[in-house]
Amino acid sequence: MKDLHKIQMLILRELLFKPNSTFTKLNIQGLTSDHFSYHINTLIKDEYVEKKNGKYSLTPKGKEYANQMDTDEALIEKQPKIAVIIVGIKEENGIKKLLIQERTKEPYYGYRGFITGKVRFGEKVLETARRELLEETGLICDELHLKNIVHNLVVLEESGDLVEDKMFYIVTAINPKGKLINTRNGKNYWITEKEFFELDKKYYDEDNVYRYSLEKKDMDLDEQVFFIKEF
Repeated sequence: MKDLHKIQMLILRELLFKPNSTFTKLNIQGLTSDHFSYHINTLIKDEYVEKKNGKYSLTPKGKEYANQMDTDEALIEKQPKIAVIIVGIKEENGIKKLLIQERTKEPYYGYRGFITGKVRFGEKVLETARRELLEETGLICDELHLKNIVHNLVVLEESGDLVEDKMFYIVTAINPKGKLINTRNGKNYWITEKEFFELDKKYYDEDNVYRYSLEKKDMDLDEQVFFIKEF
């Protein structure tokens, strides 16, 4: 998400509550015309604001962005990361195998666990799982199952600092096909269930993720697309 100048954030906040405002009414900071024009024109160029008949309003893009604002502080509120965890499972010579990635970037460099990836704006959960599986491993899978949702607050023990706030959709990928590859993000390989439980340097909650992935019933998730006349 793009970081905007403080003045631009204040303009967006004004337009949240006062659509169709004039140049003068928006300039609540009392800036010179040239200075204020620069900021309002930048917002127009970046398609956050539009000008019609001498008045300014938020575009749909601007409304979506400004709607995430803490309006008291005129700052975008920090929100949890939304991602999928993909538990790849296959059977080989009668032995269950799990797909594991060793992470090769920070944070968690060198840690081992299941494939993860962020949900993109406008993307459905199983679409994310299918895309991330292909991008991270080169594999494709026709059988994907949503099993659970977990919300992780990750705190450093020594300092007590909250360093991550993450929501994960746990998805199983049954018998993915293709040639397994490594990427810049991680090294991928198949291991047995016994080897999984014996892994060293494993992510903090990986055993619970695997337990959730074994649930017999899939989780219901209502994902719909709505067409509206106004926003």
